[in-house]
Amino acid sequence: MLRIILASHGSMAAGAKDTAEMILGELPHLHTVSTTRDETESIVKPVERMLAGWPVDDTIYVLTDVLGGSVNNDLLGLVPRYPNLNLICGMNMSLILNLAALEEPPDADDLAEIMAQAREEIVDCGAALRNAAPVEEDEL
Repeated sequence: MLRIILASHGSMAAGAKDTAEMILGELPHLHTVSTTRDETESIVKPVERMLAGWPVDDTIYVLTDVLGGSVNNDLLGLVPRYPNLNLICGMNMSLILNLAALEEPPDADDLAEIMAQAREEIVDCGAALRNAAPVEEDEL
């Protein structure tokens, strides 16, 4: 089974899950964890509790918010211990939606395509609009 954990600082993960479910409907395989400034427990602990409750052959994707941030760094330590855990940093809605819409884990090529699409959807729309060629009235 495919399972996804959104892991972030603050409420980003919960907000992203809410948005994903607004678009795709209920997503029982999508879970969240987060850390706050006054956290007394490492973010690793709730993830370990989730992992302990799931079959060992489930494929897990953990999406984190900041490369080099404490959430990503702390969860990186789980990768060697859980062979079916995939840690991907740089979550955005494209990545979340495309992964969450799947019923089965993607193969390596499909995952690479999903991640490439997520990168492509980071666009400075204002600059694109300013740099677009003006449309002449007679072209409409």
